[in-house]
Amino acid sequence: MKTIFATLAILSILTVTLFGQDIANALRGIEVVGTAERMVVPDELTFRITLTERGTGRSKITIEQQEAGLRTELEKIGIDVAKDLSIYDVSARYFRYRRTRDVLATQNYRLVIRDLEKVAKLQEIADKLNVSSLDLVLAENAHIEDIRQELRIEAIRNAKAKAEALMQAIGGRVGNATYVKEVVPEAPRYFESPYAYAANAASNSPLTQPLSFAPQKEKMTILARFEIK
Repeated sequence: MKTIFATLAILSILTVTLFGQDIANALRGIEVVGTAERMVVPDELTFRITLTERGTGRSKITIEQQEAGLRTELEKIGIDVAKDLSIYDVSARYFRYRRTRDVLATQNYRLVIRDLEKVAKLQEIADKLNVSSLDLVLAENAHIEDIRQELRIEAIRNAKAKAEALMQAIGGRVGNATYVKEVVPEAPRYFESPYAYAANAASNSPLTQPLSFAPQKEKMTILARFEIK
């Protein structure tokens, strides 16, 4: 029993000692926030294209017919449809019931455009095929992950430089980093545009908004703690 008590006492002393060391290290540390930012221009656009089955007299122009026409027109402007055109999501698939022949089917597609000059041509295709809607749902830079990684490094360097500047003011020196954390922003990091095309059934005239992109700010924030020598 005495041995157990002695062991517990030693463990308690070690715990208090280590805890005291942690407090001492924290007191000898400096905590700063480093930031880095860059203006980024979107160069990869994702559109949602909606095709709706429509009637012409006693016949219908099916989804399959419209999709075939869409693929042909996209290939003409140099888009790799096998790679960049797909069903938008599982819920976007349409289901036709034999007993409801009068129900018009609808299907959504996802189209990625990597050349901004092809957007105007896409608008012309939408007009020509009379698609139900053409919506820009996402605009992002194709190299955004590489840019973010570069900004992380810049933010860490900024944090260290800030710590060194503060310590020089009081005659101290900065040691190794003891804690580094990326502060994740609450807002999403992708750019959404209100651009949209909508077919006007009454006048057959498209409703459009001008498509233009201003550089978007990409920012990284790093919380870092350094030793004080």
